[in-house]
Formats: sequence, structure tokens, C-alpha cells
Amino acid sequence: MSLARKSVRGFAVLSSVTFLAACGGGGGGDGGGSGGPDLTLDNDNLAGQTVEVAPESDVRGILGLYDDIDYGLALIVDVQERLATQSGGVSGTTECDDGGTATVTYAGTGENSDETWTLLGCAVSTSEFGIVTLNGDYRYVDTLTDTSIKGFETYNINGQVQSGDGSEQLLMRGRADFDYSGTEDSARFIDTISVFELKIGERYVAITEGETRLIFNGSEAEYSTKGKLIGSAIGGYIQLTTPVVVEFVEGQECPIAGVIRVASNGTAEIRFGSSAGGTGVVAIWIDNQLVESYNNCSEIGIVPAL
Repeated sequence: MSLARKSVRGFAVLSSVTFLAACGGGGGGDGGGSGGPDLTLDNDNLAGQTVEVAPESDVRGILGLYDDIDYGLALIVDVQERLATQSGGVSGTTECDDGGTATVTYAGTGENSDETWTLLGCAVSTSEFGIVTLNGDYRYVDTLTDTSIKGFETYNINGQVQSGDGSEQLLMRGRADFDYSGTEDSARFIDTISVFELKIGERYVAITEGETRLIFNGSEAEYSTKGKLIGSAIGGYIQLTTPVVVEFVEGQECPIAGVIRVASNGTAEIRFGSSAGGTGVVAIWIDNQLVESYNNCSEIGIVPAL
């Protein structure tokens, strides 16, 4: 599976906040896009536009943002799977099923991988997205040891998605890094994205300066995340952080501590366990004001147990 897809999904736990505190329409620019990484596909300067974070905000925009991420990356995974079966693990140029070519170079040694795909009008029939035609480059690199795997993926892709409703332009660029290690009793998973942009038709989504960490130690685990999510679905950006690391204990439905924060024009937090300050097992705060509290995580339905 695409590691970028895994990295992006690392932010999905924040859906808990968006269902309850959500983010709605665009707000005024605050320079949020001026000091960050270069976004070459952000023609409307969405990275500089705040969005409202408030109890009465419309959830549809933020849910649409996640839908756009899922749609675009699921499409790329589908194409990758089709192309991988064609190459047979051998370097060279192959004809794509529906026209064009895919040139693959396998340069890894031993168990280490280093593969580069150069696509030239490569058209393939996907199971969910119709015929997809792609140009550009994709690279995957990893290094393995007895206890770890680390590496990266890079994307510089353009093309067309052809379906029954017509065709849409596809643009994708960026890099996703991963660093996974573990022993019999512990494990560490770190995914980072400096810049990742995806544009399909009029839909645009990006992640900058993103990182998710999941660390297991016996029966306990810690989760943290940060990053800026930008998208046409919300008309701007939200900043994601965990100012207090989220702590899990095996057998407990809810985290025993931790804070997940969404910030833009306003701030929403989901606070767990001891970090909820006695207001409940899990509590939602908007601009430092308590708005909802719950006695268990099943009432919000999203946050996973260890």
C-alpha cells in the first residue's frame, strides 16, 4: 500500500473533533501560508485563509476534505497495483493496458528497495475510477535492518481521470517519509510529510509539515500528530497538533490522557482522561470553553482503542 496513504490516514483520528466542533466556511487570510513550504498547486492561496472553528460550524466542509484525500490516494493505490503486476519485478519499459508506457527501474540491493516509475501517457483501467492516464515520475525507496524499515516515496504526477461523468485533470506532487522500528516488546511508527499536494478537477487538498507518531511499549501506547491541512472543501486551512500526547492503555476504551487540537479561526480541542480536568472521560472545548463532555469514547465513536 502507498505509504503516503498511510501517512495521510494518520490524521483521521482527528475526525472525532470535526464531528463535534467542525470547521466551516472560509475566513480572512492571516498569513498562514506565507512562511510554509512552497505550494505550487494552491492557485487560490487556500494556505493563507483561515476557516471558522466553532460549535455551530458546518461539518460538511471538513468531511469533504477527508473525502478528497481518500479519493485521490485510493486512485493512486489502484493504479500502482495495476502497474506492479505488469512489470513482474524486472527493470524495463512495458506497454500500459490502455495505451502509453511505464518504464521501471529497480535499483535496490538485497532486501532494500529503490524503484522508479516513469509514466508516459500510461493509461490503465482501474476497478473504481475508470480509465486513468498518467505522466510523470514516482519513486519508492526503503532500507531494512533486523529491527527497522525506513524510507520515502516521491510523487510528481499529472494526468486525466476518465469516467462516465467525463474527465478530470489530476495533479499530484510531494514526498512522504516513514521510519518504523520494533522489538518483541516495543514498536515505533513515524510518518512525515513535508509537502503533499493533490488536485483533481476543481478539488484541491494539501498537507504540509505533517508528522504522526505511534509508539508502543508493552501494554501502553502514545499517539501524537501535527500538520497543516489545506483544501478547497473548507476554503482554507486547519492546523492540527497534540499539545499533550495521547496515551492509551490496553483494555481501556478511551485514552487515559492527551489533547488533540484543531486551530484556524478559533480553536477546538478534544481532551482525554486526566487532561480533561475532571470534566469527563472525554471532553470537547472550543476557544477554552467546555461545550460537551462524555463518560466514554463510544459516545463519539471514532477514537480507536489500543
